[in-house]
Amino acid sequence: MVLQAGIFPAELTALRSVGLLFGLALIAYALVRRRSLRNVDVLILLAAGLGLLLVSGTEITDELLSAFSFQKGNGGRILGLAVFAIFVLFLLILRALSQSARNARQLSAALEGLAWEEFRQAELPERFHGKVAILVPAYNEAENIGHVLELIPSEVCGLPTQVLVVDDGSRDGTGDVAAEHGAAVARHVTNRGGGAALRTGYRLMVESGAEIVVTLDADGQHLPSEMERLVKPVLDGEVDVAHGSRVLGQADRNHFARELGIVFFNRVVSAITRTHVTDCSNGYRAVRTTVLPQLVLRQEQFHTSEFMIEAIKRGIPAREVPITVERRLHGHSKKPAVVRYGLGFANAIVRTWLR
Repeated sequence: MVLQAGIFPAELTALRSVGLLFGLALIAYALVRRRSLRNVDVLILLAAGLGLLLVSGTEITDELLSAFSFQKGNGGRILGLAVFAIFVLFLLILRALSQSARNARQLSAALEGLAWEEFRQAELPERFHGKVAILVPAYNEAENIGHVLELIPSEVCGLPTQVLVVDDGSRDGTGDVAAEHGAAVARHVTNRGGGAALRTGYRLMVESGAEIVVTLDADGQHLPSEMERLVKPVLDGEVDVAHGSRVLGQADRNHFARELGIVFFNRVVSAITRTHVTDCSNGYRAVRTTVLPQLVLRQEQFHTSEFMIEAIKRGIPAREVPITVERRLHGHSKKPAVVRYGLGFANAIVRTWLR
């Protein structure tokens, strides 16, 4: 088919025809679904449709491609269009990632709000005021949580303790077992990760007026009998955060790749913070509750290094103290496979350092 206007192509090929039809389809879809789509999505669809119509039905793009040395003939035009398409796709991917992160933050905020409302209605905040709060994030740990709670002391360094278990969407009755052992329980209706559970617990303890918050795992790897080592330097005013360190203390042997990863990431964190760090992946720590609002905590899962880096960046006095890390009592670790865990841990370190 031959078209006479100067801006139109001399020949309407099958490829151009498909482009025109697809562009018209995008525009039609945007107009039909405009009431159910967000304004920005409608604009993107309309822009994409108009772009396809221009590229497929006119020669306007030739001068633009020529300016970037994509000459007509020998596939140069198609190559140029592919480069520009990849660039546009990259921008759309960035937008999708940004939207996904925003949705995740909104979901986390909603879960925290629901947990706080249930916590407040149950009149639980009064139990923690002025005390050492033991915060235990737990996901499907019904086999272990009871034993861990039985070992938690009723007081540490002369201050009474109260236990908060954040049940992070468990399906095995973890929260019920914790309640049977006398712990206060806050619940997430869906699993979000240990970092999200800790954020919820920190918020509840800040608003409850707890003196110090101690975090430990629900699988039995951390020893409640060593809690005083963490609480004492914070209670004495020597530091605001005391991090447990298996390197300064002792630990049962782990998978070789994980042990190698711990050594590597300790050196990375030490280098970027210019602070000697011996164990950046340990979740056993004590923190003065008043400093928690200063920390920006966003990691859902790889949260241990985030907390340490944030505390260093904010200039919060901290110290590592020797603790023991044993094998979990029952079941298997909730951590992902070694490679995925390493990539996630590295991502958490870099993102916390850059922000």
